[in-house]
Amino acid sequence: MKCATLFGALCIYSFQALVLASPTPSPLDGYDLFIPSWEVQVTPGSEPLILNGTVEEVHTELLRLNPNWDEDFADTEDETLVERNFDLEKRTDFADSKYNCFGRWGRCNSITIRQGITYLRKLSGNPRAAAGPSKCARVSCSYNSAIYWCNDSKSKKTLNSFGSIADGAKYIDTKCHLGEGISRYTAGQVFHKTNWNVIVQEDKC
Repeated sequence: MKCATLFGALCIYSFQALVLASPTPSPLDGYDLFIPSWEVQVTPGSEPLILNGTVEEVHTELLRLNPNWDEDFADTEDETLVERNFDLEKRTDFADSKYNCFGRWGRCNSITIRQGITYLRKLSGNPRAAAGPSKCARVSCSYNSAIYWCNDSKSKKTLNSFGSIADGAKYIDTKCHLGEGISRYTAGQVFHKTNWNVIVQEDKC
C-alpha cells in the first residue's frame, strides 16, 4: 500500500498485537508475524475505532472513511521540524548495540524509510507485543520499503513510544547505507539491550 500523503497528526490511543489466526508466507523467515492494531478517531471528537495494518494502511483507510481527515487533524508535515522537536525528547539509546547490515535483508530506499520514521515519531501511545521470542509486526511499509518491530523476550513487551521503533530504524539508516541522494539505500537489523529489535528491509507494499 502506498501512502497518499504524509501521515499527519494521527490520534492514537493504543497499539495492540493481534497474532495471525492462520499461517501466511512470512517475509521474515524464522519469525512469527502479528498485525498491529490502532485505536483512531475518524473525525474530531468521534468514538475511537480500531483499524489494523501498517501506519500507511491505516492512513489510507481513514481517508476512505473521512476524505477530509488530513485537514481535520492537520499538523506539520515538515520532517525536519518533526526530527528537531523529537530531539528535545529522550531518544532510545542504541549505542553499542549489535547490528547487521544488508545480508539477508534486501536493500530499500532510504528516503522512504525516513518518511516511515517520521510517521512513527508523530504517533502517541505505546507499542505492545505478545510474548516472544521472534514475534514481529510490520509497522510501516511504503514503496517496497518496510520497518519491522520484533519482540525477542519470552514475556510481553511494551515500549515507551513509537519513537523507540523510529530510533532503531534511524540507527540502521545511519549505520547501514549505500549510495547518496535518491539512490541511497539501507537495510539491516539492530538489537536493543532490552530484548527487542528493529528490521529495515525491502518488502512488497
